[in-house]
Amino acid sequence: MKKILMLLALLILTVNTANAAVKISPSYVELEANKTKKDYTTGSFTITGGKDETIRFKVYPVFFQYDTKGRFVELEDKAQNNSLMGKLKFYPSEFTCKNGITQKVRFTITDLKTLPAGESRLLLFLEDVNTKEIVIKKANGDIGGKILVKTRVGVPIYLDKGNFTKRGTLDTLAFKQNGDELNCEYKVSSTGNSKIRYNGFGYLTQGDKLIKQFDVHGSTVAGGTFLEKIQQLDIPKESIIEGQEYKIKFILTYKDENQREKVLKKEITFIPNKSAQVKI
Repeated sequence: MKKILMLLALLILTVNTANAAVKISPSYVELEANKTKKDYTTGSFTITGGKDETIRFKVYPVFFQYDTKGRFVELEDKAQNNSLMGKLKFYPSEFTCKNGITQKVRFTITDLKTLPAGESRLLLFLEDVNTKEIVIKKANGDIGGKILVKTRVGVPIYLDKGNFTKRGTLDTLAFKQNGDELNCEYKVSSTGNSKIRYNGFGYLTQGDKLIKQFDVHGSTVAGGTFLEKIQQLDIPKESIIEGQEYKIKFILTYKDENQREKVLKKEITFIPNKSAQVKI
């Protein structure tokens, strides 16, 4: 039950943050230790609240990773080699956003020489200090419980050092059909010691005819991990004829450690309602 309540609270946090019109720029920070001769480096980001509201934020760091579905996972600080916990100093630690005024958060990462080659990271959370209480009502109108919710937004901070590599592969692409619902499942691996951030397009064709081009929603894949995602194909029923052959092609791009664009491609052929699953 505790896990369910925590998940529900997280969902509500997302909604509340959106309603509060909180804006952060940039949404993530990437730094490279090789570009400084000093044993520290600096960075910053800005946060802006809604025009007619006041929010008091406190700032605190957490170590994190993403799971194979691209979901954020907060990790206990155990002095992991690739963690920036204890090495990042930030200012201010608490501040008020009022009437749309922008606040800058500055930070310094120290002791760069002690970090391993590759990518290190942490996430700075900005949390509303004012707790919101949400009452859960039963179907009969009685109060079924209360949830204490705090709005928070996070800014990932990444630091690359030494001999770091960004390598990606598009391992699999699968067509899945459930009634009239068409989906693609795909797997992207990051085989270097630093993350990749990919975006791309998909193409549905029949012979030489392009039926639809669609965005493949990009994600970040940490070095040495993989990501499995489902891409919904919003295709009108009249565009697909049962028993005929079609192709789906994915073209994804990411930038390597030298900022050169790399391309990942994969293509599958399928026949609607004739093949439950097609995977390459």
